[in-house]
Amino acid sequence: MKKIFAILLITIQIFTISAYADTMQLTDIQKEELYKLEIMVGDENGNLRLEDNITRTEAAKMICVAGNISLPLDLEENLFNDVSAEHWGYKYIYAAKKHGIVNGDGNGNFNPESNITNEEIVKMIVCLLGYGEMAEQQSGYPAGYTAAASRIGITKNLNLKTKTPATRNDVAIMIFNALDTPIMVEKSEGEGENENAVYVILDGKNGIPFASIRGTRGMTWDTSLKNIDRLAQAFASQYPYKEGDAEKSFTLYPNIVYSSGMEKTADGVEYECPAIYDDRHAYDLVNSMAVVPAKLVVDDSSYEIEYAVFNSKVLVPYDIFKLIECDVIFDKNTYVATISKNDTILEIIPNIIGMRKNQAEGYWVPLEICARFVNDSLYLPLDALAKEFGYVAEMNTDGDVITLK
Repeated sequence: MKKIFAILLITIQIFTISAYADTMQLTDIQKEELYKLEIMVGDENGNLRLEDNITRTEAAKMICVAGNISLPLDLEENLFNDVSAEHWGYKYIYAAKKHGIVNGDGNGNFNPESNITNEEIVKMIVCLLGYGEMAEQQSGYPAGYTAAASRIGITKNLNLKTKTPATRNDVAIMIFNALDTPIMVEKSEGEGENENAVYVILDGKNGIPFASIRGTRGMTWDTSLKNIDRLAQAFASQYPYKEGDAEKSFTLYPNIVYSSGMEKTADGVEYECPAIYDDRHAYDLVNSMAVVPAKLVVDDSSYEIEYAVFNSKVLVPYDIFKLIECDVIFDKNTYVATISKNDTILEIIPNIIGMRKNQAEGYWVPLEICARFVNDSLYLPLDALAKEFGYVAEMNTDGDVITLK
């Protein structure tokens, strides 16, 4: 596959880390946000020690937590000569390596207890956000990554010296800046010899959805009936009714009873009912839901996850589907989560008993229960979505292991 960097970028002239007379300090609001997301929790006394340096292992952990990267379980593979499976940060280092965020030195070592430098943490954050290819196009490490970080606002107003250990204050600010920065993703265009990889910034502009590493975590969501109804209608009315759409969904999913019908916009355009239907009973029960830790096993790999149960059905965080190699996007303006793999594209809106198939196939697919927000994260019904991607979900009798086959 050819890789074409097809993003129009402003030429960046800065090839050294920006310097200011007085570096920016982490604010109380930022501290609270990072603590709430468990990115930065402090020592045993609750002190953040902002002037201290940070080790490469500590940085790997912060990156994994910030990016909500699922951690592997029961692994014995040694990716680095100097990181054993007994090391406290092994899973974080392993996950960061698997996601292309960290690398070792020329001798195959990670140097876990060494202080991370400004250049190294900048590269990790740039890679976490998907801008690694941009950085490589701009001369690579370290100047290209420094320029990319400056371009997307990660190092704004920070006094970062080159070849210098990073402070916890500066790392915290850079990660905070990264939380709501639009991510860059690689997409394929064409087929066979004409297949190319292009890069798209998910910034919410010009019809492109918005996505960030924060996802749905740590944000306040209006899940009232009025707001969900408004968003559902605005989303569904993009798709004018085509004769046969409703019949198609009924035919393909005959064992699920649900309501359907046509609705009209204010200007009279007839469109598919987003309903299937609103799960109005759920509003009385959603606040009583609790998350449970579990192990998710996929293709001989296992990960730490959490799940919730509603009406005897298992719900999982929407970004879990990255583990079966799906592309996952959440649009903060429409509340729609898009989960896609190959030609299967599903669009899910919370508190609706249904998800929409891709535009080529159309129609709404009924769910047995609706997607919903739990603890500021969007949870989706596992069984229904897994089936759409060719998996069957099974849970053990103790409820602590979920397997996708």
